Amino acid sequence: MSVRPESRAKFEKQGVFLTRLEFQSGNMVPPENREAVTWLAEQEHKNKWQETVRYWWMLGFTIVAAATATIGAWPVVKAWLTN
Repeated sequence: MSVRPESRAKFEKQGVFLTRLEFQSGNMVPPENREAVTWLAEQEHKNKWQETVRYWWMLGFTIVAAATATIGAWPVVKAWLTN
């Protein structure tokens, strides 16, 4: 089911927390109720995708930082091992 533009604008203005609270309180009429469920599912999917992308970027950055630190520390470690 698609979300009407006026309902989408209302939900966007309220945000996820208030929309979920209003939905759980039962303060919506049935068509708006279904639209709220659809919109909340869309937001959940978008948030999970953003979290996944953020995780992979952070993992990549961590791997690069660890490799750089290893390369930078290698001369010191090599000196310790040879002495």
